[in-house]
Amino acid sequence: MKELTNLISVNTSYSKGKAVKILKRGGYECLFMDFTRNQEGFMRAIAEGADPELVVKKMKDLGLVKEPEDTQDYKAAEPLFEFLPSLEATRTVLHCYKEDASLVLSRDTAVRILLLTAKARVGKIEADEWKEVTKDDIYYELESVGSEAEYIASRAGAKNICMGASEELLTTLSGSGFHVKEIVVDEPCKPLDLLGAKIKREILYGEYVEEEEVRALVEDHLKFVEMIIEMGYEAAYKSWSSL
Repeated sequence: MKELTNLISVNTSYSKGKAVKILKRGGYECLFMDFTRNQEGFMRAIAEGADPELVVKKMKDLGLVKEPEDTQDYKAAEPLFEFLPSLEATRTVLHCYKEDASLVLSRDTAVRILLLTAKARVGKIEADEWKEVTKDDIYYELESVGSEAEYIASRAGAKNICMGASEELLTTLSGSGFHVKEIVVDEPCKPLDLLGAKIKREILYGEYVEEEEVRALVEDHLKFVEMIIEMGYEAAYKSWSSL
């Protein structure tokens, strides 16, 4: 039976740094990163010793990285980029399992949330609009599960480690014969993470999320945004997680 260990972390360099400490233990044949498949060659270039800054610049030139939408993703990934060259010594195979379309859709979601946040900051919180954008993001994630599971299953070795796989993806892999376990490096705790978890349960299990719950989480999101403006994303996330 093939084994897969999934690491849950948050989108900060300190969290990815903790994940790297686990990766350094080794003992796996394949590493599946939660970047898109059309970024796989670039991640392998970093693993082969290419300068991460130059690789990311090339990705920007090709439109695979955009600012400011993707800035935090790549800042958070810096500890991973520093770690990747060590994979060669252990002959670990690197893959990126996300569908290419997820890059565009995640940016679209980010823009929609930015617009809703701007409205909310002037007192216009429309719960239905927040639910709609969250649902669209979740529906795409659920629709991608089959493709992502197939991609991982067709490339996996006997022992594998994965970054950021969803619960549904892990369930699918488990159903296809993988022994799956999960290590929570850091639990996602942003208000919109909590909203997404609630909306997902509404979609999957019919647990309706009331307007008051949505509004309360959006108001918390606004507080988090103010913290980002004041101290930067990573410091704000660390501070928020300790509340």
